[in-house]
Amino acid sequence: MGTLIKIIVALLLLAAGVYLVRSYWVEIIPVMEEILGTLRETKLRYVFLAISVYLLSVYLFSVRWQQVLLCIGYNLKVISLIPIYFGEVFVNNITPGGNMAAGESFRILWANKLFGISYSNAFKTVFFERLVEAIPVFLLSIYILYAFPALEVRFLPSIDKLTLKSVHLFFLVFLAAGIAIWFFRAKLTSFFRNVQKNWEIFKQAFIPVLLLSCTVWTLDVVRLKLVALALNIDLSLSLIVTISILTFILGALPLTPGGLGIIEGGLISLLMYFGLSLASASSFVLLERFISYGISSIIGFLYLSYYGGFKIWKKSKEEKLH
Repeated sequence: MGTLIKIIVALLLLAAGVYLVRSYWVEIIPVMEEILGTLRETKLRYVFLAISVYLLSVYLFSVRWQQVLLCIGYNLKVISLIPIYFGEVFVNNITPGGNMAAGESFRILWANKLFGISYSNAFKTVFFERLVEAIPVFLLSIYILYAFPALEVRFLPSIDKLTLKSVHLFFLVFLAAGIAIWFFRAKLTSFFRNVQKNWEIFKQAFIPVLLLSCTVWTLDVVRLKLVALALNIDLSLSLIVTISILTFILGALPLTPGGLGIIEGGLISLLMYFGLSLASASSFVLLERFISYGISSIIGFLYLSYYGGFKIWKKSKEEKLH
């Protein structure tokens, strides 16, 4: 039933997109011409640098996982983990389910088939990675709330606009977090017990994993800045960090494969809110997604084909059906 709902939502979004394109085709054509003109003037040296930074990020992801695997007795080469990471990215890009679902499940499965790592141990390593990665994500979110300018939101006819300053956003975030903790306190108690239980196993990897996670998120910001430079677009640091975090959040929504449509629409709307034209915002998002979605999907597909990942994936689906 859940899969059917996702398919229906995806089809409705597609239908809405087709309807909007047909309705506003006359207005879209000039914008598309402007986008093509912007992309033709792209500075390729920055594009190649952005691609290099992305590939370096994947390499560091593999190094990070290697450090965690060492804690459970698996001394694997980084080069042997890179295909698994790209395979995970490819699965995420073609499967509705977001960053925490299909791709990482496939990573656990492939690690089991390729290296004999038990499902429970593989899951613990992935969970530990994500848990530590939450620290730089939290810090970047705090930076956004602190550095972001006040938001002027159209609210009610009787109120012209509602201004949300950083202090208001801080309050709303912590209020929402407090309410969530209260409602899920029973599950969170069990969660923290499991974390405490596994801490002794993975504590020696905490500092390396934290530093690598911070480095990867820093590289993500650098990559986005290089994309902006390639298009001669001036973006502030706070806006680039916001784009990075927003991409992560929108990509985690289990609506469309790889967040297609959701991420693009969200980022273009954000950039337009802060003064970019539709053509400039669209050019930026298209180039960025070409790197983070297009190139990563191609490399992931090649790795899956060469190392037999598709056979493992197909077999796992057949086992679930039986």
